[in-house]
Order: sequence, then C-alpha cells, then structure tokens
Amino acid sequence: MSLIVRPARAADFHALNHIKESAVQDSTAAGSALTGRLHRWNPKRSYAPPSYWRNAFVAEVDGEIIGVAKTIGAMLKDLWVLQRKRSLGAGAALTRAAEGRIRADGHRFAHLFTAAFNTRTRAFYERNGWSMARFTYHTVGHFRRCVYVKRL
Repeated sequence: MSLIVRPARAADFHALNHIKESAVQDSTAAGSALTGRLHRWNPKRSYAPPSYWRNAFVAEVDGEIIGVAKTIGAMLKDLWVLQRKRSLGAGAALTRAAEGRIRADGHRFAHLFTAAFNTRTRAFYERNGWSMARFTYHTVGHFRRCVYVKRL
C-alpha cells in the first residue's frame, strides 16, 4: 500500500464528488430523517464543479483516489474518506496537508464544523489535536453541529 497526498487537479472532480456523496451517505446513516431533509433541500448537494475543488488535496492509495480535504480561508471545509478505506491514515494525512495550507496562508488558527451526532468524526478530530469550541445549528438541515478549532 502506498498512500500519497497531493493537490487536487480539475480532472479529479468526478472522483471527489463520488467520495463526498458516499461519505455523506455513510455519516448520516442513509434513510435517516436528516438525509431526507438534505435531499429535499438539494438533491445534488454533493456535486461540485471542478473549480470548487481548487483548494483541495486528494489522498491516493495505489492510484485510487480515496479521500479529499478542502480549505476555504482558515476553514477546513471538507474532509471525506471512503468508508471502505478508513483507518489507513488518509484522514490524518489530508488534515495535516489542509492545516499546512491554512498556516501558509497566514492563519494562526483553523476551524471546522461537524455534525454533533457524528461521534466517530468528532473523536478523529480530537485525536488529531482539534478542540471543540462550541455548538451551533446547521441553517438548512437544522441539526446541531460542533465548531472545532486548532492553533497552528
């Protein structure tokens, strides 16, 4: 197994959209009330054009794209890894790459949002040095989410 993290390219966008859609389904337990609300709000919520992935990194294992991390300013906006490829270190490697970009852009702190019910993801961020700062609510899905911060 060979894990590589690299900047995303425009040609990667189909794979990145697939990863995001798959991970959203996994994390919200397909068929849940939350998933239904989000699908009614925007049935193509995970589709993004190539330009969306401009500030993203991808994780590859043996040539297969298995994860993505995207930053916007000081925010880690997206971090998704295919469920069948978790626990290979891709999430941690993508997080480090995103943190490096945020730091290189001059920010001393990074922040992110994650669903409060997603205990696996919350534990991942805490293992990787992030601290939960407060709760807020998703404006569309109306579910509780956590704001995490990390000093860079």
